[in-house]
Amino acid sequence: MNRRSLLTGGAATLAAVLLTNVAQSSVADEPGLEFIYEAVVTLEPTVEVGHTPLGTRRRVPITGGSFSGPNIRGRVLSGGADWQLQRADNWTVIEADYMMQADDGTLIHVRNVGLTNSRVPDARRRYLRTIPSFEAPDGPHGWLNQAVFVGTIGAPPPAAPKPSVRIRVYRVT
Repeated sequence: MNRRSLLTGGAATLAAVLLTNVAQSSVADEPGLEFIYEAVVTLEPTVEVGHTPLGTRRRVPITGGSFSGPNIRGRVLSGGADWQLQRADNWTVIEADYMMQADDGTLIHVRNVGLTNSRVPDARRRYLRTIPSFEAPDGPHGWLNQAVFVGTIGAPPPAAPKPSVRIRVYRVT
């Protein structure tokens, strides 16, 4: 075997090993989702604030609700609100701020920011995703402070009080 074939063969082998490691690395680094909870949040009717320089502002008062998942459950407290801003491009920015109380009494502050084109008539083309963040005291629910979460908002279950929405939250793993 001459020097050129040895180098060429060695380079090909090294490239194959590197590409395999990169492929394995990128698969291992791909985020996954872990279901955390589903909430049914009750609402008051939407209040039209009006047109502002940023778009059309709306406020949706949050009146309560409940949430449950494999490791956490409790109730949504009244007093929060979802501030919505419908932009000129017909997309709506969602900014909800409210409190939850776990069954063990722990109060958890939730800020859920998202984006939707829910006014699109074709339901198959609708998009509604959120990024909830939590502020929980140290203790059994402190893990909520230590991860990134994503959420969906959809129609409530048939037996849910109206008006209400169903929120599903997932931890990005």
